[in-house]
Amino acid sequence: MQVETGLPKWSGRVPPLDLTNVSVCPSETEKRWHKIQPISKKNYDNRIGTDGLPIDPRDWTRADVWKWLTNLALSEGLQPSPELAQKFPMNGKALCLMTPDMYLARVPIGGKMLYRDFRCRLARALNLS
Repeated sequence: MQVETGLPKWSGRVPPLDLTNVSVCPSETEKRWHKIQPISKKNYDNRIGTDGLPIDPRDWTRADVWKWLTNLALSEGLQPSPELAQKFPMNGKALCLMTPDMYLARVPIGGKMLYRDFRCRLARALNLS
């Protein structure tokens, strides 16, 4: 006897990432609000940084990871590509487990920068907690 659970079968794969609600460019109101909110121990309870991402990268969702990748690519003058999200289909906790070589294997040009930026964010969050 087989019981149907009503859940989709992913056949061992990661479910697709829905980026329809992710905005790379926040509205002017959000930009002003985030500029008012500096990262400090006092504001750590808000848990949102000036870039709109949770201060602690371990709290990032898959959409937050995509937003981080896109923001970092744009700040470095690079054009973010859809393949970038496919190379990092994970949340912040999974990024914590990645070594520099794992970043470089996914993004040969820029992997070192991604690793360094992520580790700096993680160290800052650990220092604030």
